[in-house]
Amino acid sequence: MNVIRPFLLGLAICSFAGLTTAGQVNKAVPASQTVVDIVSLKSGRTIRGAVIKADPVGTVTMAVSREWLRHSSPDLFQKVIAKEADQRKQVFEQLRNRLQGLLAVPPGEPQLVFFLKKEVERAEQQLKEGKADQPSQFVWVDIEHDSIAKMIHPAPDRQRAAMWAWSEQLANVETRDLHDLQRELKQRMVDSTIPPPDISDRLAPRPQDDREWAARLAIVNYTLVKPLDFQGTGDLLIRSNEDRKAVDLAPVLTKVLTSQVDTLLKDLLGDGRPGPPDNNRDWLKQATRDAAASSVTGFRATRVDVKVEGSQATVQSVFVAQMPNGNWEVVWSHVETQDATKPRVDIEAKIAGDPQVKQVLETVKALGAGADDQVRQAIRFGAATMAAQQAADAKFFEFRDRYVNHLDGPPLTWSK
Repeated sequence: MNVIRPFLLGLAICSFAGLTTAGQVNKAVPASQTVVDIVSLKSGRTIRGAVIKADPVGTVTMAVSREWLRHSSPDLFQKVIAKEADQRKQVFEQLRNRLQGLLAVPPGEPQLVFFLKKEVERAEQQLKEGKADQPSQFVWVDIEHDSIAKMIHPAPDRQRAAMWAWSEQLANVETRDLHDLQRELKQRMVDSTIPPPDISDRLAPRPQDDREWAARLAIVNYTLVKPLDFQGTGDLLIRSNEDRKAVDLAPVLTKVLTSQVDTLLKDLLGDGRPGPPDNNRDWLKQATRDAAASSVTGFRATRVDVKVEGSQATVQSVFVAQMPNGNWEVVWSHVETQDATKPRVDIEAKIAGDPQVKQVLETVKALGAGADDQVRQAIRFGAATMAAQQAADAKFFEFRDRYVNHLDGPPLTWSK
């Protein structure tokens, strides 16, 4: 199984090598204090950057600061840049040829055809120009796995600081420690504890295998043609329609009010008794069958889990794409958990006024003593669920929008 760290900058946090603006590589901090990935080779050489993809039996792919590599490993830098022009040509020839193949029998959706034609024009223009206007600020370095002695990955807080430092173009990011970078970022009024901005456009495009290309097309079709969405709880997913984009709170409130997992959706959907979410993908089986029957190549699925005893509401959202071999794979996922004890006045008021919710709550209130506290708790769980869904939606839209601008980047990777 491949081990892949997604390069979805600003959606998922990745570690990066920093820019050496002073033209010199200062003394590196100890590995325990690093803010970037460190790959130590058996030859004694050390490379600092972002590990994008690591195949245990193949190669490790890294994104490395162009300037850092230029000064730290001039010989390796020359080997890398010597291949850039040929690789760039290969990227746009591959893109043009694939698009021309798709347009040989044009799709029936005018918006999609327009997008594909514009991409063909762009690819041809890039081939005509021969080289990029500006060199990318990161270069790609591929390392044979059996040549690696050790790999070190920093903790998420260190990764965030590196990303922010790179965005602000601080000097010597790859050789400075966390506190040093945080001090300089603070001077620039930058909060390095929040998600960093997207700088994925600073990477040069790379040739794509058929799986990555299929995933990109699935995202484009989902966005430009007709989205297919599923929502539910546990293993039970229901297709969403245009009028029902928000999460259905009635099952959530029912679960909170009864505090019994096996009653969730019982009254609403017959005998369906889904279990709590887990990390396997069995919950997507019915959705993939429906997607295949609908002749789409990608869909989004979202499921809700409330833990009454833990006072948490969790929303898990994924995007699933069909691969060339017919299999369906999760190419993006996000889990958002919210505290159900936190007051959310505006959202709670909106929930309490919903007609469907009122029916559930009126039944409980009729029980008398203690009912008000139960209703208050249920509404608060509903508000936490809505907050979690809104946050998950925002992450999905970032992911979706990143891959519908162009079909040659940024890189799209995922674990099987």
